[in-house]
Amino acid sequence: MKFVSPHHKELVVADLGVIFVDGEAEVTDKAVIEALRGLPADLGVRAAGGRPPKDNGTS
Repeated sequence: MKFVSPHHKELVVADLGVIFVDGEAEVTDKAVIEALRGLPADLGVRAAGGRPPKDNGTS
């Protein structure tokens, strides 16, 4: 899933291992996706589309 940060183009969320490059970050880990959705609104981070990979029950 793609996340964007238009106000902080080079944002680093070290605790989650996410680095935004030119205001965009691609995230596939469901726990990290949920954590990014929970960030304070003043950071301006938002989901921009895409879906996390489906769990096909093989894990």
